[in-house]
Amino acid sequence: MKRAGRNVVTLMAVLLLVLIAACAPTPEEVTPPSILEPTPEAERGIIEIRVTDPPPADVEHAVVYLTNIETHKVVGEEGEWITIIDIPPSFDLLDVLEVEEVLGAVETQAGSFTQIRMEVTEVVVTPVSGDPVSATIPSGELKIVRPFNVEGGVKTILTLDFDGSKSLVMTGEGKFIFKPVVKLLIEKEKVED
Repeated sequence: MKRAGRNVVTLMAVLLLVLIAACAPTPEEVTPPSILEPTPEAERGIIEIRVTDPPPADVEHAVVYLTNIETHKVVGEEGEWITIIDIPPSFDLLDVLEVEEVLGAVETQAGSFTQIRMEVTEVVVTPVSGDPVSATIPSGELKIVRPFNVEGGVKTILTLDFDGSKSLVMTGEGKFIFKPVVKLLIEKEKVED
């Protein structure tokens, strides 16, 4: 009887192995995952920085010089800074009266961003009646903290809307202080192929 029980168990084990072998794919049927599904490329979008708004009255020109315009991208716990503009741009607050001037743009991977920062290296003010003078800049770093997203195939336009009358203040001694008061305007524009 014991022998018959062992034969039944052995027979069942052999049948199970035959069944498993019949269901397993042959080497020709196995396709590597890289061939089945191509790895999608990360979607890319564009960040464009613009500037707008006039300086206060009694000023003919107020040229602002910037450098190191960067934006902070959320990547893991630390994040990373992405340079938008390498060449130090400048703009005259009077020239951007009700117009937007493009400072620069960069193509980047789509994702979430938290802020923009830049260095204000100099502000040269020309009063209506007077010679050009350099304004005092209490803080050389301008930081705008406002989250925004960059989507694939979309241009994200970031406009720095300066409040000229609050950003450039004339002292009683005829000197100027530049303390930027800036609002960040965000709009999206589909990128044409």
